[in-house]
Amino acid sequence: MRQSILIFGHGYTTPFIDISNQYTKLFDPLRYEVTVVYLTGQSDEDVRKRHLAEHVYFLNNSKADTRGMKLGAIKKMIALQKEKKFSMVICHRYKPSYIMMWVAQFYSIPVLFFVMHEFKTMNSLARKLTVAALARKNMYFAGVSNAVCEDMRRDIWGAPKERILTLYNMIDVELTRPVFLDRAAARAELKLAEHSFVFGTLGRLVKAKDQRTLIDGFSLIKKKCPQAKLMIIGEGILKSELTAQIRELGLEHDVILTGFIPQGFRLLKAFDVFVLTSIQEAFGRVLLESMVARVPIIAARTNGIPEVVGDAGTLIEPGDSVALSEKMLAFYGMSDKELRQWADRGEQRAVEEFSLQKFNEVFWRLEPATHVE
Repeated sequence: MRQSILIFGHGYTTPFIDISNQYTKLFDPLRYEVTVVYLTGQSDEDVRKRHLAEHVYFLNNSKADTRGMKLGAIKKMIALQKEKKFSMVICHRYKPSYIMMWVAQFYSIPVLFFVMHEFKTMNSLARKLTVAALARKNMYFAGVSNAVCEDMRRDIWGAPKERILTLYNMIDVELTRPVFLDRAAARAELKLAEHSFVFGTLGRLVKAKDQRTLIDGFSLIKKKCPQAKLMIIGEGILKSELTAQIRELGLEHDVILTGFIPQGFRLLKAFDVFVLTSIQEAFGRVLLESMVARVPIIAARTNGIPEVVGDAGTLIEPGDSVALSEKMLAFYGMSDKELRQWADRGEQRAVEEFSLQKFNEVFWRLEPATHVE
């Protein structure tokens, strides 16, 4: 008889569908039956079809439904646990974790993993008290980087350090490669000239991503780099502020804000260099996508970014537009051969350190995972 596995997420944005599939691939379908549940979001057949799991359920909760005690969701998950008898539960983000901590008070679940994807998720006094009261020896807390793991160790009371660990986000290299448009097609879609040297980034226009420093750094090299363009793919609350900054610097023809583009990562090959200037970044999945797309990387040395980039990219101190401009100028002046060498290094690191094969090896070496093998 196959063992039943639950992957419980908050919502089904594309990154979390990919993460659900990352974890689903851990389990041999001949031995395990995997169920994916989403706390929020309406039932969606197209979303269901994008999953590898046998079963995908939608609890259809609104934001209002997920506030407070979340008794309705707890009752639904108790009923599902009673039916499926999950031998392992893997929750992503705090609210699904909170719900399954309560479920585990009523029904025995051999192993539970609670995976956090941001900083300070356990920082509030209410959450500290809740986790301290509900945590059991069969519950393990994971961060998507060592930086997040250490953040959790400061905030979780009473749990031994060996029960707070790191489970990196990974990338399905073989599945991702065919999704990228080639350079010519990506540039055509973005209306970029072939002769332009394009620095690009992808992400929400919010303070944590610090696109202001990126624009400032670009402004310092523009006169020396006549073929340079800066493309920022994403939408967010800072769009008007960044538009004003671009206008003040006289860069209206050289810095392009595209707005939101669905599955924008498909267009990464349009860039000559990918730049991530985040001042806070738990992991930075887009860095892996850039590596697989064979795009050299400049990134800020903050939080989980150095763990992802390693020696496969160039790091600067966060907020340092002058240092950024120097690195951008250096890449602009590189030969095709030198750029390919950076691309090779990034691709190799993604394959060797962040592939699904690597994740499989790491996960099944964990002591709690051996309880369901």
